[in-house]
Amino acid sequence: MKQKYSIRHRVERTKNKHSRAVYRDGTIVIRLANGLSKNEEKEHIHDLLERMKEQVEEEQEKILIDPFKKMLDGTETLTVNLATGKRYQFILKPGKRTRVVRTLRGWKIYIAPAVRRKALHRLLWKTLSQAEHKRIAELVHSVNADTYGVALSQVKLQFASTQWGSCSPRGVIMINTALLFVQPSILKYVIIHELAHRKRADHSPQYWEWVEWALPSYKRTRAELQECRLPTL
Repeated sequence: MKQKYSIRHRVERTKNKHSRAVYRDGTIVIRLANGLSKNEEKEHIHDLLERMKEQVEEEQEKILIDPFKKMLDGTETLTVNLATGKRYQFILKPGKRTRVVRTLRGWKIYIAPAVRRKALHRLLWKTLSQAEHKRIAELVHSVNADTYGVALSQVKLQFASTQWGSCSPRGVIMINTALLFVQPSILKYVIIHELAHRKRADHSPQYWEWVEWALPSYKRTRAELQECRLPTL
C-alpha cells in the first residue's frame, strides 16, 4: 500500500494571469491568479493542491541522494562513501571566518557564526566537487573519445537541485556531483545523455537514436535514474 505523506501548503494571491503551484522548502505554495471569484479561487486551490500532492508523493517514494543531511542536522563529524568505494571525512568546527582545511582523510571546515544551513550545504557540495572534478572530467573525455568524439570546451562538476547534468551550446558539460553516489552505469548514462546533445540539441527521436547508438541499454539505466531524487538547498 502506498504511504501517504502529510504535506503543508499555503496560498498566495498574485497579479499573475494564471494560477500555479510550486513545492518549496517542504511546503506546497498555491499562487493564485489575479481577479478570481471566491468560487474560482476554491476550485483553483483544490485542483492545484491535489495535482501537486500527487507529484510530491511520487517524488517522496524515490531514493533521496542527501549525503550531508546528518551534518546539516547537527553531526560534527561525517564520513561520506562514494559509489566507487572512496571515502571522505568532513569535520565541522566553529571559526571566526569560514575556511576549508584539507586533512589526510578529508577536510576540517571552520564555519563563521553568520553561516546558515543553506550556505553550509552549498559549501559541503562545493568541497566534494573540487576534490572529484579531475576524475570526472577525465571520465567525460574518455567516454567522449570512445563514442561521439565531439568538441568540448569544459567539464564542470557541481551540485544542482533540479538537473542531473547539462550541455551548453558552447560545449560546456555539467555533471551533478550527486551522481558520485549512484551506480557507475547511471553516471555513464548521464554523461552520454549530455554528450549526445552535441549531436542534437533537442530531445527529438534523432537525439535518442544517438543515445542508443552509444548506450543500447539506456532505457533501463534511465529508469534507474528516474527512481532517484535530489535534495533542495
